[in-house]
Amino acid sequence: MHHWGLVCLKTRSKSNASDFLTIHIKRISIDPTHIRRNVKDIKELKSTIADVGLLQPILVRQTNRGYTVVDGARRLEALKELGIEELIIGKDVIVETAETEADEKFKQLIANVQREDINDIELGHAFVALNEGYGYQFKEMAEIIEKTPHYVAAKVGLAKRLVPVVQSMVISDWQSAKCSRNTSRSDIDDVVPGPYLMNVNVIEDIARLPAELQQAAYETIKDKEMDKKEALRYLKTIKEDAEVLKMADDVKGHMQACSEEDEGHEKELKRYLKKIDRDLEKLSVTIKAGNDIDRRKVVSALKALIERLNQLYSEVNNDPENKALV
Repeated sequence: MHHWGLVCLKTRSKSNASDFLTIHIKRISIDPTHIRRNVKDIKELKSTIADVGLLQPILVRQTNRGYTVVDGARRLEALKELGIEELIIGKDVIVETAETEADEKFKQLIANVQREDINDIELGHAFVALNEGYGYQFKEMAEIIEKTPHYVAAKVGLAKRLVPVVQSMVISDWQSAKCSRNTSRSDIDDVVPGPYLMNVNVIEDIARLPAELQQAAYETIKDKEMDKKEALRYLKTIKEDAEVLKMADDVKGHMQACSEEDEGHEKELKRYLKKIDRDLEKLSVTIKAGNDIDRRKVVSALKALIERLNQLYSEVNNDPENKALV
């Protein structure tokens, strides 16, 4: 393999730098919030750049501290590893004019959404960032990138509902599978069967499970190397079982709440009865001590009270549910 492209780049950066406007590569950085969170394996990209040079310029935006990448994070890392120090403005790097941060994020998304090496979880996080940070609606994003709203919603579900540990496992497995596909070839160029790769629709369905069930479900499907149909059927049974357990928990919670409510009512009833008993004691003392009271009115009031108590007693006594109170 001849690395004349690399030699050309290095020679240019040292001897002809004064003929061009250049940017030192150390002045260009990758924003931590960039859509591409992991530059992944760049061995093949480095080889291409070393052979034929940089085929597509890196897009950057000027900041107070230098430049940040809008598009070309992997290319930047490959150039750094190849030892390139100076990038020619207009050829190797293009500096964008001033724009809003939201515009920059959306350009990152547009630049990456059609590429095979950007994973679905990274896309999901990008959609969430554009929605929560800059007010883009998911339907609006779907229209701009010419995808369906379901496509965007599914990727958002991976970012928001899939627990972080499973996200890491999925990304690691995707990268391993891709690496295996790129390297596992025989002398006659026949593709050797690679490792098991879980269908993305299955992973999207795992994200719909309760958080505490997701890792076990992912590991089970992976260990048994289930196909899409089998995996979705398995996940359906898990969701049904989870719903049954939730219903049982709801019933148990309702019964407990009712029990607590009954206990509350019983305590309240006991308080009323004690209060009535105390009030009767006070009434007895007051009547016996009152020489100038109209006893006919007192007798009439007591008679009415006795009738009400007898009626209440009859209702409680004839109600089977209230036998315990009699």
